[in-house]
Formats: sequence, structure tokens, C-alpha cells
Amino acid sequence: RPARLFFYETVVIKILLKKIPRILKSDRGEANYISTMVFIFAAVLMLAFILDLFSIISVKRQIDHCADQMTKQIQLAGGINGETDQLFSFLCSEIDGAENVTYTVDSSYRSPTPSGMKQAIQLGTPFYVTISGDASLGGVWNFDLIRISIVARGSGVSERYWK
Repeated sequence: RPARLFFYETVVIKILLKKIPRILKSDRGEANYISTMVFIFAAVLMLAFILDLFSIISVKRQIDHCADQMTKQIQLAGGINGETDQLFSFLCSEIDGAENVTYTVDSSYRSPTPSGMKQAIQLGTPFYVTISGDASLGGVWNFDLIRISIVARGSGVSERYWK
């Protein structure tokens, strides 16, 4: 290897080592390819997070709608029957992005239970419907990074008189 080439390589390396800290400390506002790519990558990640957050808000709205519909159905039927379960299954099939969706109804029930009813609620008796489900905040590739439990509540009064 010629001595001149070695000399030029060391001079170039010394110049670069002096320029790199100066460029990093510079406030001139120059943009290079690396900083531009880092900025674009950060912007894409933020956009993906925001879109994922909107999907969680959409799931919450769908579960709220489900709670409202279940409350209306229980109010008119006067309790829980097979139609209530069918309505819940239909409404759950329409919800995208939620898993393990369940419902509970809290009330004082009439005993004995009338035929065709699982649980009957007497006229004027209040009841409370709680629907809960799990959603995940996953980012760009739908990783299950953060599990979120979504709960919707509805309340009503039975409109059916049981003899």
C-alpha cells in the first residue's frame, strides 16, 4: 500500500471527525435524508396510533348502541327471553374490533317465571343492562399492546304487567 494513500485516508477521517460534531451542533436548519426519514417514520407512527384510537372510539359507540337496543327490547318484553339473546347475538356480530362481549341484567325478578321467559321483570320495576367487551390498541401491525375493557350501561323500567 502506498504511503500517500494511507496519508490521504487519515486526513479524510480526521476532517470528517471534526465536521460531524460541528454539523450535529449546528443550528443552521439544514435537513438531510436521515432526519427527513426519521421525521416521516415518526409521523406515520403517530398517524397509525390516531387511526387505531379512532377504531377504539368506534367500538365504544357500537357497544353503547347495543346497550340501548337491549334496554328497549327488555323494556318492551318485560324481561329476558330467547328474543333477547338473539338480539344480543345479532348486535355482537355487527361489532368489529371487540372480543368477549357479554351482557348482564340487574333487577329484581318475578317469581314464578312466566312461560317463555328466562327472567321476568314486573311492570314499573327498574333494571340495569351492562355490556362489556375487550378491545386492543395495537398499532400498525395490530399487536395486542394495550388491552382496553369497554363497558356500556343502560337502564330502563319494565313496561309489561305479569299476572
